[in-house]
Amino acid sequence: MDFYLSQVVFPRAAREFPSKLPTSAWDLVEKKENVTTGFSGTNDNRYLLPTSITQEDPDFVLGTNALVLRNLLLPENNHYECTEGENGERESATAFLRRLVSKTPEIRVLLDVGAQMLELRNQELAQHWLSLRPGVSAAIFLNDSDHLTVVTPDGTTEPFISSPFNRQLEKCVVYLDEAHTRGTDLKLPQGMRAAVMLGPKVTKDRLVQGIPINSLM
Repeated sequence: MDFYLSQVVFPRAAREFPSKLPTSAWDLVEKKENVTTGFSGTNDNRYLLPTSITQEDPDFVLGTNALVLRNLLLPENNHYECTEGENGERESATAFLRRLVSKTPEIRVLLDVGAQMLELRNQELAQHWLSLRPGVSAAIFLNDSDHLTVVTPDGTTEPFISSPFNRQLEKCVVYLDEAHTRGTDLKLPQGMRAAVMLGPKVTKDRLVQGIPINSLM
């Protein structure tokens, strides 16, 4: 608990800024001239909307939930592996990465939807993964400032936007921690294989929002 609070919760939730612009869902539904519109990949949270607003889905998106489930059940996603240590304990991050690099076809994307990679910070995990994959040119991750970052095997880091690897993702491995599996847009090369880490109480909404539709399950 102390580790989780000091390393995850407080650094993100207790940041201080010179000015703040507070708002909430209720501000979205206040009386106004124009209709409130929005978009989400699923409608699972429609029951959490303020009581003064109702969700009205256009006809062309009514089949979205069924379409998402169909894609999740495609044959290429039909693989699940329960990982654990020698005595049934949770497998460490380094042990899991060793397991990951042994897979065939190779896995180049790790999506930690279930928040299982706890021992290593994002850059540490990316660098350790690179050390196990000598043929890979770089690793992509989000740093402590929530910026996409590239690290090379020699430890050099640079912003993703200015890196030559932002157009060469086929030469990289990609790691997204739980906080960044939704809201991060990377145009991965077609056929790139991903591993998705699950965990207790992962909801359907979190899962489908956090993974590419053709990820390895």
